[in-house]
Amino acid sequence: MRAALTVALVAIVMVAVAGLYFYGPLKILTSISRSNTSSQGCSDPDSISSHIYNPYRLTIIKSCITASGTVDKVIQENDGDLHLRLRLDPAYTSLTNSANDQYQYGDLVVEIICVNPATQLDAEPSCQNYTNQITIPQEAQHITVTGPYVLDTEHNNWAEIHPVYTLKIDASTGTTVHITSETLNINYPDGSTDGWLGPSPRSHVEYVTVTGGEQFTDTLSLYSTSPNSEQITSITTTTPGFSIVSISPSTPVTFGPGDSLTITLTIQSPNSSYDGSIELRIVTA
Repeated sequence: MRAALTVALVAIVMVAVAGLYFYGPLKILTSISRSNTSSQGCSDPDSISSHIYNPYRLTIIKSCITASGTVDKVIQENDGDLHLRLRLDPAYTSLTNSANDQYQYGDLVVEIICVNPATQLDAEPSCQNYTNQITIPQEAQHITVTGPYVLDTEHNNWAEIHPVYTLKIDASTGTTVHITSETLNINYPDGSTDGWLGPSPRSHVEYVTVTGGEQFTDTLSLYSTSPNSEQITSITTTTPGFSIVSISPSTPVTFGPGDSLTITLTIQSPNSSYDGSIELRIVTA
């Protein structure tokens, strides 16, 4: 009887130790998520979670958390999701684990689902009857994001917020972007420096002041001197840290003979301070 009792006690101890070994990291992460994250106002708008591709791979640690950090990388996935690597603010760094360190450069994975059409056939049904409404950030932007805190069992159990319920792009504090002029570099097909849109390059005074990370609009008034129809195929900015978010009317823009057109650009400013000129590259057909 005493031997049987001893065997039983050993078995109980072994089960307890096994539980700590296999489930210890899960319990630690649960404790971290409760102490270092906020879940106030957390909800699933539009039943986003019902559109996760293969949801069974995700182990839910906490149904909803909020965290913030800077976007290190934006990656398009074959299942139509957008995979963000988020470098967490100091208050949230304990949300990542050794798998994040090894495979995600120490960043938290943040998944915005159903952003683009899936190229992976078995993922296509997941996004039916759902259109993504989550704001898409750019690399180097600071964001605050809300969603379920999970482990991805198909990817080494790295930690994620998946899917994103809400995402806010935060304007950087204490940084100012001040633009003093604008330079237009117009690329003509024959390589000339003077064509139907005038000489290239050319500059004009342009005063814009915004907080770092904010967007601003830029209006271009362009006049064609050509007796024929002409076309602008693309407009980009070559100034580091800036990017064009939208163009209205969208490219390609067609000019009739002697046409004068107004083109409005929405431009994303960098998160760092800047004082100087912005350069636009206009490519013509």
